[in-house]
Amino acid sequence: MWRPDIRSFIVTLVVLAIGPFARAQNTVTYSCILRSNFGEQTMWDGESFRVYGITSTINEPPHAPATTLFCNEGDSMVLNALSFSQGDHHTIHLHGLDVDTRNDGDPATSFSLSHLQDTTYSFRADHAGTYLYHCHVGDVVHVQMGMYGLLVVRAAGGVNTAWTGGPAYDQEKNWITSEMDRSWHDTIPVHDGDQDTLHIPPYRPDYFLINGKSHQELMDDDIRISAAVGEKVYLRMGNIGFFTNRVVFPSEVDAEVIDSDGRPIPNAFFTDTLDMMPGERYGVMLTPLQEFDGVLAMGYVDMDTDSLWDTQDVPIHVQGTIGYDEPAFGAGAVIYPNPAWEHITLRIPPTMSAIADHLT
Repeated sequence: MWRPDIRSFIVTLVVLAIGPFARAQNTVTYSCILRSNFGEQTMWDGESFRVYGITSTINEPPHAPATTLFCNEGDSMVLNALSFSQGDHHTIHLHGLDVDTRNDGDPATSFSLSHLQDTTYSFRADHAGTYLYHCHVGDVVHVQMGMYGLLVVRAAGGVNTAWTGGPAYDQEKNWITSEMDRSWHDTIPVHDGDQDTLHIPPYRPDYFLINGKSHQELMDDDIRISAAVGEKVYLRMGNIGFFTNRVVFPSEVDAEVIDSDGRPIPNAFFTDTLDMMPGERYGVMLTPLQEFDGVLAMGYVDMDTDSLWDTQDVPIHVQGTIGYDEPAFGAGAVIYPNPAWEHITLRIPPTMSAIADHLT
């Protein structure tokens, strides 16, 4: 019981010593309820089955994936974790982040939480990038059951660049890919009595997911890509599944791979096909070159046989921009945004004659 006191004493001394020279830090705090006591998810075809999850409140039902967590480079992030799980144990593993052993979430080197136990995970976000978080207790099963999410560290100050000082973008998409095998959810694999042996069935996934969705659900705004010619779309992708993702980009989006696993790639490269292995994350800058309607094909490839099990087509809509010469509308006319690609707002002068002449 004396260890926490000594740790607090040492921290106090350090704060007193550097306090006058310290810079203020922003702290971003999330609540993470680790839930395996109940939960059900309905898939694209109307089928429902049991899932686990990481939720923001006790009243929120488990779902996969968990909420995407955001902070900026230089921020401190704090995750207040509570296990609400009956007989299961859970942790939060911060996949790809530079954290100490205590905050890594690996129960073999730190600890796990039983029912109604809580703890705090914390770290300083030193590198902008795309990361994952998931339960690391029986992780093969608990990840399959839905205990995972995306963690995004944006550039310092939250500016729209891929990393601090990196290339700028106009919009971003954040995708986490996974699969689900219905049989694992109907009969959840469990440990033998000695807790050392886990019997798992063959993995034959029935559902292939982006942000927990597939097929017609890919029209949702958080997944589908809608942009203007020349607009920069920064696509963050993280694979938490057990299959390789083979991503095929249409040539019209001029896809450039610019970062991998939370670090810029020294030699960015253009490609029409990218393989993303389990646990990997990539950042891809899309720059549509022309108006078109097409798809980005997300393939799910068995790592043992290299066979393609499924492809999910993400809709892409690219349209041209429109621009107007404000003086043509008369003195005092204001148009914004200009140029635009979807909507414009006109603030017009009292006379309508100039507008009528311009539009006819």
